[in-house]
Amino acid sequence: MDGDKLLVFQRWLLQGRRDLKAAEVLQENGAYEWAAFLAQQAAERVLKAYLFYHGGENVVGHAIRSLLHHCTALEPAFEAVHDAGKIDEFYAAPRFPDSFDEDVPVDAITPEQAEEGVALARTVVELVDRLAAEEG
Repeated sequence: MDGDKLLVFQRWLLQGRRDLKAAEVLQENGAYEWAAFLAQQAAERVLKAYLFYHGGENVVGHAIRSLLHHCTALEPAFEAVHDAGKIDEFYAAPRFPDSFDEDVPVDAITPEQAEEGVALARTVVELVDRLAAEEG
């Protein structure tokens, strides 16, 4: 891999890891809507990092399911984290007060949803970290 692609990979991976840590802190402190959103961001960023690492040049979109599909085409190990696609629902809804019919995000995202989102994101981050270490 050339230096420019490696730098892009490292930057996206670092930010994804940071997003996961922030999501964990927010979850622990009761900011469940933001924990859920940053969990989605963590998974999105590390999946994009993996795709960049493998030569992706036009990696666009926010859907975890779609990014997982592309990653799985390159590495079957991503099948193990297929459930992480559930956190797609946290891309927009936690950020906008009109995302829910009657509630605002602070009241609509439950502690259980945030916990599941963070856990799913963690599985994706850990997988990408492991694969990157194995691939050198």
